Amino acid sequence: MCGHAKGHAILSRRRSPYRILAVCLLIGYLLASAAYMWLSALWITGSHPHFRVVDLLVPRANDVVIFTFFLVVGASVGSFLNVVVWRLPQRLNVNGHSFCPRCRNRLRARDNVPIFGWLWLSGRCRDCRLPISSRYPIVETLVGITFALVGSTELTRWSLPYFGDSVRTNWMSTPIVDADLLTLILYHVVALATTWAMGLIRFDGNALPSRLTLFAAITLLGGMFAFPQAMVVPWQLVGESMPAGIGTWPPSGWMTTGADWSVRLVQIGLRLLTSLVAAGFFARVLAKSFCPSADMKMDPLGSSTKRLIDLMILIAVPAIVVGWQAVMGVILLAAIFAKILGMCEFAQLRDSLGRFAVSLPVAT
Repeated sequence: MCGHAKGHAILSRRRSPYRILAVCLLIGYLLASAAYMWLSALWITGSHPHFRVVDLLVPRANDVVIFTFFLVVGASVGSFLNVVVWRLPQRLNVNGHSFCPRCRNRLRARDNVPIFGWLWLSGRCRDCRLPISSRYPIVETLVGITFALVGSTELTRWSLPYFGDSVRTNWMSTPIVDADLLTLILYHVVALATTWAMGLIRFDGNALPSRLTLFAAITLLGGMFAFPQAMVVPWQLVGESMPAGIGTWPPSGWMTTGADWSVRLVQIGLRLLTSLVAAGFFARVLAKSFCPSADMKMDPLGSSTKRLIDLMILIAVPAIVVGWQAVMGVILLAAIFAKILGMCEFAQLRDSLGRFAVSLPVAT
């Protein structure tokens, strides 16, 4: 009995640093939110003296609420992606309750809280006490941050060029949303989650599962046909009346919202086609670095050819979302992130394609 009590005391002491870290993270986030509200209000009053700081606190609090909402949703999605990335390559069902991969015991609901559940358990299973990889909270944090950045900026339309011009915000206002905007944000976060899932699977050295590729094709390609506003930017390079670089942009009628579905279908088809062609082109350019021996004609079933196909699919997802014009910037930024990851002394980070794949959702 004394031995059991002594072991429990030692276990509690081991948990304490992690639990203290969890509490510090929560308090730090609250303090950072309060600092953002107060400092941004002070900054605005400096250039707009007719405002008072107290008048601007509520709108800035709304910013914090919006960011926190997408952060929590993203962390929860990241928790689910951890399951998807582990189970799909093994052809396991992604449905059902989470369980410890070592002892197979079902995880309690309180242990499944993103980020904080792992910290509260000190990175160990509650039942078998074997360690749980720190990758789980890291993925949840990264997915949560990317969701928060995408959701909060798109809700205010800071990152949505040409997506309507009827909504205007000022320092005293809060975002005005409608069904189209919410649908577009949903489309983009689904694409972002898909990019994360593909990147993490490829980071582990596994080929992209056909089920995940099919899901991406249905949601992204079919979603754009069902919701034309998801194009955001046109497929054309210049406007119809832009001789010598002078004219209108975007081209007039590039996203017709009237009853003429034939025009819309042509625009969507060309938008998707140009994105997929760009993905194939850039994949062939990058093949010299990631899969130099790939040959789709002479060795269509080879491992290097499979890597090339995965590379095409990986690039195709952000290309569909941002358009062929901007995908080159995404690839360049992802390559920079991948290079930084390559400087880390971890054996798992040696695969160049894996580093590039997991950098794509951050760059997107």
